Amino acid sequence: MTAMSKVGGGWTEPQAFHRFCTRHQASNINTKFKSNELKLAFLSTACAAQRKRFNKGMQKIGSINRSAKVLLESIPLSKWSLCHDGGHRYGIKTTNNSECFNGVLKRVRFLSITALVKATFFRINSYFVKHREDANKRLLEGCMWSEKVTEKLAENVKRAAHHKVTCYDARRGLYEVVTGRGNRLGSEVCRANSISSDQYVDPFYSSGEYHGSYRSSFHQVSDESYWMPWMDPGPDDGKILYLQSTHRSQAIWKGEELKPLTLRGHMKAFKAFKVPEAVLTYVNNTQFRGITRFCYVPLDADLITALVERWRQETHTFHLPFGEATVTLQDVAMLFGLRISGRPVTGSSEGGWLNLCVRLLGATPSIKAIKGSKLKLTWLHDNFQNVANINSQYQLHCHVRAYLLYLFGALLFPDKSGSTVSLIYLPLLENLDQIDDISWGSGVLACLYRNLCKASKVDCFEIAGPLLLLQLWSWERVSIGRPDIVRSRVPRQAGVAYPLGSHVLTGLDPLGCKWLRVQRGFKDHRLGLVVIRDLLDKMVELQFVWQPYTPSVVQHLSPICVQDQAEWTVIAPLICFEMVEWHFPNRCTRQFGWQQMIPEMGSTCTRLHGISRKGDWSGNYETIHQESIAKWENRMSNIVESGLPFCGLMSFKDEYFEWYNAITRRIITPLSQTVNDDYEDHHYYYPTAADFQILTQTSMVTYNTTEQMISNMPDDIPLAQYAMIEKMRNMSLNSLVNTGQGHLINYQEPRPPSPPRYDFRHLAHRQQVMTQESEEAESSQRTRKKGKKRN
Repeated sequence: MTAMSKVGGGWTEPQAFHRFCTRHQASNINTKFKSNELKLAFLSTACAAQRKRFNKGMQKIGSINRSAKVLLESIPLSKWSLCHDGGHRYGIKTTNNSECFNGVLKRVRFLSITALVKATFFRINSYFVKHREDANKRLLEGCMWSEKVTEKLAENVKRAAHHKVTCYDARRGLYEVVTGRGNRLGSEVCRANSISSDQYVDPFYSSGEYHGSYRSSFHQVSDESYWMPWMDPGPDDGKILYLQSTHRSQAIWKGEELKPLTLRGHMKAFKAFKVPEAVLTYVNNTQFRGITRFCYVPLDADLITALVERWRQETHTFHLPFGEATVTLQDVAMLFGLRISGRPVTGSSEGGWLNLCVRLLGATPSIKAIKGSKLKLTWLHDNFQNVANINSQYQLHCHVRAYLLYLFGALLFPDKSGSTVSLIYLPLLENLDQIDDISWGSGVLACLYRNLCKASKVDCFEIAGPLLLLQLWSWERVSIGRPDIVRSRVPRQAGVAYPLGSHVLTGLDPLGCKWLRVQRGFKDHRLGLVVIRDLLDKMVELQFVWQPYTPSVVQHLSPICVQDQAEWTVIAPLICFEMVEWHFPNRCTRQFGWQQMIPEMGSTCTRLHGISRKGDWSGNYETIHQESIAKWENRMSNIVESGLPFCGLMSFKDEYFEWYNAITRRIITPLSQTVNDDYEDHHYYYPTAADFQILTQTSMVTYNTTEQMISNMPDDIPLAQYAMIEKMRNMSLNSLVNTGQGHLINYQEPRPPSPPRYDFRHLAHRQQVMTQESEEAESSQRTRKKGKKRN
């Protein structure tokens, strides 16, 4: 019914006609009116081929039960009556074609899936073999119609012998038939006028159609060792992505419908906080100056979920079709303007939260406002925003701490609560003169990494953390889902230059501000998760910007954005209290302008991912993560060395791609994914990433097979056959090369032919001989001309 109701689905008249199953309708009538006599009367009426018999049947139904007749008359007659059908039902009582194979599943309904599939396959094969042989036999015997139709025609001819036929106009086919016994009028007319009745039988019942229905044959299933890995999404080598069995991509490939993640954050609350001018002036002198310029930005759940599906906890990178990429310390500095250098974001969580609020915030939260180490953002909003009088340095510092704590809970370190911020960060704000000595940028990135790792698990349905950082990173680097900046929403100041194309203040703001307070236009807005997932599966390297932070862009940003660039490529643990996440820029060196080499494998430590603050766990993280903190402090001794310059695109023949294709998850979209019903505008979007993979695998198998055939081909093979095999080889080769998959068959770009080698001494001699011959010819020609003049 769903297929029939979809406009443009191909299941509308005249391609398809919707009819009711007569058997099921009879069962419904019997259930409703509790009358077997009524059920039989309905079946007789529904199967009546003549209007006269149909009307007589309806009268009988009305005499049995008036309500039943009224009910049937309310249903369109073409849906259930054979004589009103228009000839589309062919006399079949049921429209459920699978009923024809109902016997196939007998005695196997409660077996395992494997046994059920095997039984279905072999029984249907036997069914086809039996009917195919029967159809072949009838064709060899010269039978025009199927066995049942032949018997029916013979019976009609026998009954027609008792009819009397009077002809009125043979040309128009006008006859009067008086029945004697039976009602097969057409057969008697044909017999009396020597007319073949075959022309009045629908070809649907012919032996040829019968044979065509069972002409297709099944093929034997070979041993599994011979099966071709047509659609293995990877990884081929599971040593690196060893958590694949619990990853979201595994469940998606198996056909599970995972909805977009629920985004937990407090961005909406962030825009409502009105900061006192004195507080804003103080904060603008710290590394949080750029963060204060941020405002509410709607987050794209579909885009973020599609990126999470490609995030790998084992490498802390996104696995894209052309290599790995990730959010690095460089991105945090450029987009948020936070410092990288400094001591890690860590400390103790040993309690005393109420006294801490009194001492550092100058106010006592109510019982409802504080629960354990969690403080409600609404309490900070109600008590510290838009205060008119700040009379002392202590009050100013309390308000600054409250505002920064609000920034942490709303933007930098949001949790899944939806309304609170952890007081674990408050002790780090006690000495405001030293807050710039803390590496807040590495702490924010550690928080993002941890939340991405959690959300990539199949049993996770929501995500928190600094998701704005992730979305801005995607907008800067990935063309899929990126909006266009239409215009600024704030008036521009006279005499102020805006080289970045929005309201970004030159030399003061980080790059992330260019996406804020502007009208954004989406060419492909609300694509939906299925569409974005498919587009990422088919993504090519040209759709990714490896180096968006060009000198022409950086020169207009705040100096703090590039202040710690020497530390952007450190391989070190990123620390944010219980969260310790490793930073591996060596896996994405193209983001720093260097050629990508096969990276050394570094462990992200599954044990560290198991440490959390659930249940208000108390302890000193400086002691727990003492080893990781020592590695962070010694980070400058483990920096990725600059490599070969990277310009443009890497060749698919590079050894890195051969390694990467073996260890990565090549595709996320499953073969079973067909239609995206999430949004009305994309009801008929069909993902094609799987088709692309099938084409690639088919071309690869075809090329290898034909190449082997050509190499082992005997000398006496016909030229036409050789040409056909060579054409198939070349077609598969071109298909792979043109789609950038030539590396799968070790394809080498053809080298230009070497210039011919000349023997210059021979060439000089030849030119000398030709000159002498030319001079001799000219001399003899002049002699002949002189002889003619004398004569």
